[in-house]
This record gives sequence, C-alpha cells and structure tokens, in this order.
Amino acid sequence: MDIFDAIKNRRSVRRFEDRPVPEELIRKIVEAGQWAPSACNRQDWKFIIVDSNEVKERILKETAAYFIGKAPLLIFVLYSNRTDNLEYKDHLLSAAMAIQNMQLAAYSLGLGACCVNNLPIKSRLRKILNIPRHYDPVALLCMGFPKAVPGPLKRKEDLDGVLCKNCFSFQDDYPGVDIKLIVKRIIRFIYYRLPASLKKLLDPVARKFEKKFDK
Repeated sequence: MDIFDAIKNRRSVRRFEDRPVPEELIRKIVEAGQWAPSACNRQDWKFIIVDSNEVKERILKETAAYFIGKAPLLIFVLYSNRTDNLEYKDHLLSAAMAIQNMQLAAYSLGLGACCVNNLPIKSRLRKILNIPRHYDPVALLCMGFPKAVPGPLKRKEDLDGVLCKNCFSFQDDYPGVDIKLIVKRIIRFIYYRLPASLKKLLDPVARKFEKKFDK
C-alpha cells in the first residue's frame, strides 16, 4: 500500500462489526507502534489491550465517548513520563508517533480505528488499569472491522494556508481572551472529576454536547 494513499484515505472509524480482531493482527499493529521514532530512542511505550467487558464498563462510567463500548478491541497507549524535557513534553510526542503508526497499520490490514482522549481523569484510569504513576496514559485506540467508513473531509486550508518560511507570517485572528474557550475548559475540568454516579445522571446532557460525526 502506498504510504501517501494510506495517509489520505485512513478515516476515524466509530462503528464496527460485531466480530473479534484476530490475535495476529493485534500483534502486528502493536509492533508497528514499537517501530515508531521516540525521543532519544527511549522506546518507553507500553500497550494495554482491553477485552474484558467488566473493565470496559468501568471505563464507560467515566467517559462520554460512548462508542468505545461497542469497539471489539481497545488498546491503551502509555508512555513513561520520566523525561527531563518538560518544555516540549517529548514523551507525549513519542506516544503520538506510535499511535499514528498503529492507525496506519490498522488501515492497511483492513481494520478501522479511532484515537480517543475523552477518557477518565488519569488518576482514575490508573486505578482501573493498575497503571503506575511513572507512566502516562496518552490515548485510547478503538479498533475493529469497520461497519461504516466516513467519507473524506476536505482540508480546512490549502497547503499555502498552513505553510510559511523563516517566521510565523500567518494572519492570526484568535481573540486575546477567549471567554467561550475558558468556560469550556472549566466545565470539562469539573466534569472529569465528578463521581461516576453523578456522571450517569448527567448522561443525557453530556450526550447533547458530545461532538457528532457522520458515521
């Protein structure tokens, strides 16, 4: 498969067929993550496969990303946070490069995937999955055989709109103080820290604010 075709044709898939992903495909996908670049070649990834319905239910009680409950395969991507480069958080960069490798590998194997970070707060996720404090859960990959594949989405800008030379020369139209963004951040901060029982009561409201996609 041509790499540029894979990059342009891969989609975030949220609807899956009700059949398991074979073990050999799971191993190939994780191996693709292992072959990603990493800061200072630390290769400090860890991957947790979740196929237990009990564990899935505990996660679902804490998140508004409801489609993850119907994904046949969940892969949590972790990376050691014991970095001295806090300025650029190179552990997050290293994890992100592995995640993209895994999504492209999944696509090449006929699987659909979606990267999710609307998850329980890290302290609760660590408790659910028994993750030590020196590893950060960076994202969750939902995977399976696609039941529906979204159509292509046009890029918001052409190449010249995102490319410049030597210095930032774009027209910056962001407000100095974005009240709407501040309010959304506060609401999200509070929502993440609510007990699961209260989140369940607020579930109908949370669903209204969850971003909808065509598939």
